[in-house]
Amino acid sequence: MCGMPIRGKGFTVVYEGSIITVCEVCYSKIKKSAKIYEEKPKKAQIIKQQSQNINNKKPEIEVEVVDDYYKVIKSARERLGLTTKQLADKMKVSENIIKRFEQGKLKPTIEQAKELEKILSVKLLYTVSNEETQRGEKSFELTLGDIVNIREKK
Repeated sequence: MCGMPIRGKGFTVVYEGSIITVCEVCYSKIKKSAKIYEEKPKKAQIIKQQSQNINNKKPEIEVEVVDDYYKVIKSARERLGLTTKQLADKMKVSENIIKRFEQGKLKPTIEQAKELEKILSVKLLYTVSNEETQRGEKSFELTLGDIVNIREKK
C-alpha cells in the first residue's frame, strides 16, 4: 500500500474486497478493517469447480446494475434511517465506497448489488436478454476491416 518493497514478513490480507500483500507497517495501520487471507486447498477448489460445472447445465443469466443505482441506494438508505457509516459496516466495506456509490462515481459489482438489495430491500439488478446483448454488441463493435474501410475513404 505504501509503495515500498516488502522487507521481512509480508501479510496477505483481504482489504475492501481485494486480496493484497502488505508490509508490517501497512498491516499495523489497516489490521482493524482487514482480515488475514487464508487460501483454500487447491484440491477442494478443483472439486468445487467440477461439481459446479456438472450442476450448472442451464445457460447463465446475465444481469446488470440499473442505471440510476445511486439514486436508489441513497433514497433507500435515508428511508431506513441509516448513515453511510452504518451501511458500510453492514456491507463490510469502507464508508468512502458507499459515498462513491451514492454519488454515482463507483458502480457496485454484482455481488455488492445483491448485498445492497438484501440490506436495503430494493431492486438494483435486472436481467439482460440475449437480444439486448447481441444488439448492443453489434452497435458498438468495430472491426479491423471497418478501420481499413474508413481509412480508404479519406
